[in-house]
Amino acid sequence: RQNVAELVQKEIDRLTRSKVSKIIFISHLQDVNEDLALASLLKNVDIMIAGGGDELLAEPGDLLVPGDDPASAFGPYPLTATGADGTEIPVVTTAGSYKYVGRLIVGFNKKGEVIKVDEKSGLVRVAGGSNSDAVQPDPFIQANVVEPVQDYVDGLAANVIATSEVALEGRRSPGIRTMETNEGNLAADALFYQAALLAPGFGTPLPDVALQNGGGIRNDTLIPAGPITELTTFDIFPFTNFVSIVPAVPRSQFKEIMENAVSRIPVADGRFAQISGFTMAYDPAGTAQELDADLNVVTPGTRVREIVLDDGTVIVTGGVVQAGDPIDIATIDFSARGGDQYPFRGIPFTTLGVVYQQALFNYITDSAANGGLAGLITSAQYPEGGEGRITTVP
Repeated sequence: RQNVAELVQKEIDRLTRSKVSKIIFISHLQDVNEDLALASLLKNVDIMIAGGGDELLAEPGDLLVPGDDPASAFGPYPLTATGADGTEIPVVTTAGSYKYVGRLIVGFNKKGEVIKVDEKSGLVRVAGGSNSDAVQPDPFIQANVVEPVQDYVDGLAANVIATSEVALEGRRSPGIRTMETNEGNLAADALFYQAALLAPGFGTPLPDVALQNGGGIRNDTLIPAGPITELTTFDIFPFTNFVSIVPAVPRSQFKEIMENAVSRIPVADGRFAQISGFTMAYDPAGTAQELDADLNVVTPGTRVREIVLDDGTVIVTGGVVQAGDPIDIATIDFSARGGDQYPFRGIPFTTLGVVYQQALFNYITDSAANGGLAGLITSAQYPEGGEGRITTVP
């Protein structure tokens, strides 16, 4: 956090030297508690917009989207942080999925300092249907965009591709961004399956392991046992992330990659990895790895204690990397390019021409002889709570 604060403060200082008098800082730390903590380390910030955490900020009596409970709000809108210079900083965020538009109205003095937060500040809900404040649809957009898209989505929802014997855990926290889950295992296995099938045609090595960052798994729901549709695969994997293989990753660097995956625990962060092809044990009380802007290690992590490939090859034991062959990793191009601070550090990689949603669809529907699930997600293969791929140690 201190390194982040120093980098942000450097940019703020550059702006203030350039006579910028009003500074609005937008962060994306995926947890408003982290944003508030960062705000306390900064000077000359007037307003802070936090992102990624989906916290609901509301006052008693605020008009909310049906189903949202004011009693469960994280706090008022806006929150107030105290900067390192003693300045009170309004901090705003809102729940995702286009349910609200935040409205912050402030007054500045001639020095550019916030002197007032207007009482009209707050959430504006985005409601539809018969609600009195419902957004009225534009007829042209409705006919030419909304209805055709909805027809397509309805077709995806009607296309049942599999049955799951077990509920699949895709919620963020506790869940996909904090621990192994069966949906996370399914997702990582899909990358492994697809990369193994396509690698020979691209002249790349077969993967030893697969990694899927929790932030790329987006459904944020517990999928009940029963029918799995094509739409389910888009709900889980909606982005244009391409299945990729990063070859010949040194074992020491593989440990750094996995240290990054657990470096924000207990915060629910998108870098937490769902894995395939190996098991890992880590100590959440160990030192969290810290990286600089170029993804070089500045504070070595001590959380990862054991890594063992499914074939029994020991990569890390007692926190010590064992000498041996490098690791070929299947992942998505987002991670391979350093997204979520994955420290691949520019290792050349090959994208395999298939987005991760298609890989998941293919894995679920392909025949068992081809390595797929043949339309059945079993409770034996994907038990609730996972199968012990990722464990914690004291």
